[in-house]
Amino acid sequence: MSTICNNRTLAAKELLRLLSPVLLCANRPDFDKAIAAAGYQTAGLNLPLARSLVGLDVIDIQSNISHKIREALPLSKPICLTDYEMLFDPRYQLDIMRLFLDVSRRNKLIVKWCGATDGDMLIYAEQGFEDYKRIRISDYDITVVT
Repeated sequence: MSTICNNRTLAAKELLRLLSPVLLCANRPDFDKAIAAAGYQTAGLNLPLARSLVGLDVIDIQSNISHKIREALPLSKPICLTDYEMLFDPRYQLDIMRLFLDVSRRNKLIVKWCGATDGDMLIYAEQGFEDYKRIRISDYDITVVT
């Protein structure tokens, strides 16, 4: 079951207690401090993932990308995911939220969402671009902090 929380009413300590993957759509310095103090490791995927995919064709990437992502992330540590925009590349045909749910099975996960929200929708990129996505929040067991 998905949840949408307002950042103005959510305390930083409550943020850390949330069980489902958290998509953080609001910037608050106290959230950043609490995440760091709780031992979350900031992880970016763009650079390590790009390095591991060099030389692979699109079909090989599609069949190996989930494994490559898991290899690029620390094992069994809480993660605050930042740079991950390349996951939206339409050639990879990834269900980004399913991927976040998969990662959250081994790691407590907070994702600093790099898009926008609109009601029950997460939005990535602008309409008309190939990587444009609208993701219905209620379709996934996630918590979105707006």
